[in-house]
Amino acid sequence: MSSEADITLKINSQEAGIIDLCRKYWLVTNPPNFRYSVEQLADEFGLDVKAIHKVVGHYCCALGEETHCAVCNKAIIYRNRTTYKQVKSYLLSDWVCRDCFNKAH
Repeated sequence: MSSEADITLKINSQEAGIIDLCRKYWLVTNPPNFRYSVEQLADEFGLDVKAIHKVVGHYCCALGEETHCAVCNKAIIYRNRTTYKQVKSYLLSDWVCRDCFNKAH
């Protein structure tokens, strides 16, 4: 993954199809835009949209390379594409992890 995308993948599978799906799901062409829509991936892999999210969520973890908590410096975990888009669009320099946020409030 390109550092411009701010994503490092950790894939917990040896199965080529799952690895390919996870990589394509998180492939960013122009942050915060993704190369493949979930619908395209569903067609390519013969799954429904909900199954794409389940498989990726179960087998893959997307960590921020550059986005870290402003308090503790822990890397962000992008749970899904929506989280990624929100952080890239609005919160890049001010992101605070849930633990630090809860301690402060």
